[in-house]
Amino acid sequence: MAEPSLSEVLDQSWSLLMQRRSDALDRTITLSTVDESEQPQACLVVLRDVKPSLAEIEFHTDAESLKVHSLVKNPKAQILLWRSDLSLQLRIDVLVDCHHGERVTDHWKQVPEHSRIAYGKAPPTGAVLSSPFAYKTLSAAKNFMIARCYVQKIDVLNLDGAHWRAQFLKSDHWTGRWVSP
Repeated sequence: MAEPSLSEVLDQSWSLLMQRRSDALDRTITLSTVDESEQPQACLVVLRDVKPSLAEIEFHTDAESLKVHSLVKNPKAQILLWRSDLSLQLRIDVLVDCHHGERVTDHWKQVPEHSRIAYGKAPPTGAVLSSPFAYKTLSAAKNFMIARCYVQKIDVLNLDGAHWRAQFLKSDHWTGRWVSP
């Protein structure tokens, strides 16, 4: 394999995110946060939008979810994407800004009816239940939240053939550097 350039690696990173966003079978990414008791928490979220020119990634969530409570206390998070076919890992450090209420009304109108059940439950998400289905879905617009992730760092690890690793920092204008894998 030819040695990649840093610009090719950065372009590939954004391209992989855009491909995941368009993948009809799997649009999920792993989001890691730190909860109020400083315990790391990882969960899958559906990738809703990717804007390379703005260095932004977006997902939707329920306003009562653990991830939102965690992000209110600490807006720093990390996104993980693994591509087994390429043996390539992306770790993306982000600052997350959550939007809800009137700011997202137009987006809520575009959420398909069958997907609205993900937003709002009684009792709320995380409450202890007496049985697996002892809750109601509310399809509540007030619980619909858009999480906009502002990318701060992209760490790319290639494990195919000769291993290599590159990092790109927003604070360094995405110049990039090679680091030991």
